[in-house]
Amino acid sequence: MRSKESYALMHTELLQHSPLLILPLVAMFVFLGVWVVAAVRVLTRSREEMAVMARLPLEAETSHERP
Repeated sequence: MRSKESYALMHTELLQHSPLLILPLVAMFVFLGVWVVAAVRVLTRSREEMAVMARLPLEAETSHERP
């Protein structure tokens, strides 16, 4: 079984040889950050705010009926 030091050394060497491998990690952390912010905003809303949002129409009142 490998130790934590060997994993850290392996990742450090990998990033030294190909620094662009950091981009997927950055993208993952940006995604997680946005997801956490969105979840916190939704979970901290009051009942009144949610009721107002529930009453909003989903799209404009236009009719697309065929003659």
